[in-house]
Amino acid sequence: MFKKSLLLVTTLASLSGAAWADTERWFEVEVYLFERQGSQLEETLTLPGNRHSRQPIDMISPLFATDITGASLGLEGCNAQQWLETPAECDKQLQQAQVTHPSQIPTTIGAPEPKYATLGAGTVLLADSQSQFGAMINTLKREAGHKSLLHMTWQQSMLPRHQAKPVRLYAGEDYSDRFNEDGYAVNAAPQNETSVIPEFNFDLNFDEKQVTPIWALEGTLNIYLNHYLYVETALTLHREGSKAQPQVAGENEMTQTPYLHNIYMTQNKRVRSDEIHYFDHPNMGMILQIRKMEQPEEFHSPQSQPDETTQG
Repeated sequence: MFKKSLLLVTTLASLSGAAWADTERWFEVEVYLFERQGSQLEETLTLPGNRHSRQPIDMISPLFATDITGASLGLEGCNAQQWLETPAECDKQLQQAQVTHPSQIPTTIGAPEPKYATLGAGTVLLADSQSQFGAMINTLKREAGHKSLLHMTWQQSMLPRHQAKPVRLYAGEDYSDRFNEDGYAVNAAPQNETSVIPEFNFDLNFDEKQVTPIWALEGTLNIYLNHYLYVETALTLHREGSKAQPQVAGENEMTQTPYLHNIYMTQNKRVRSDEIHYFDHPNMGMILQIRKMEQPEEFHSPQSQPDETTQG
């Protein structure tokens, strides 16, 4: 009798686990980030310790990054879907290639046409026409000092914190041509003054270090499910300014030198689905909504959709 009861409990547990795996919960996420221009600088001198270490999902790079070595050699790079499904492999290819980025990333990021999540696929970037913040953004733009940074919408499966992958966000101007990663201005001396027009070196060593873009806004957004929905931000806003430095080493007289300040937004907040949430910061702000959506298994391909005159 005990063996039968144990077998029944084991069977029910396995069925329960299978049912949980099949009820994957998908949500639609819309985010809008902006800068408060003219506000007093709130700079953190040390990098926050709770930055995400897990490989992030990147939906922006496939739209704008160009592999110039791959193009010159006739190689095929990862498409947008491959970036979502196998980000580690695509990132490895990216590190081995010479990649060029535009000097400016637009505020609105979206797929060229409406998209929907499908079973077995990863996070999917939606078109701008599928977003819902349009009227609210237009109202905010009328406020003094308001500068739009990033607006995008996507669909993703929500996982527990130990499984969730953050989404990489970046936008705005690339400061790497004028500033180093430490914030100080790039020295003009190392530049090749004999050549006005930059030339591509076809004998370039692939291991040569490339200049990493320094975007006006960059970081990650991690959303996970632990009975409730939680949102973790690890974002950096770069603001051009100045910093006092000794005019001559060892002397007390100071002078203002160009400097790129780091402004961090690092928060962890419990949220409710379908509600619009505001993440506040003295120098920036984020508006986010996580919406319930029709689950991927409920979508039908155009071939299988019934005629519009047919009653469902």
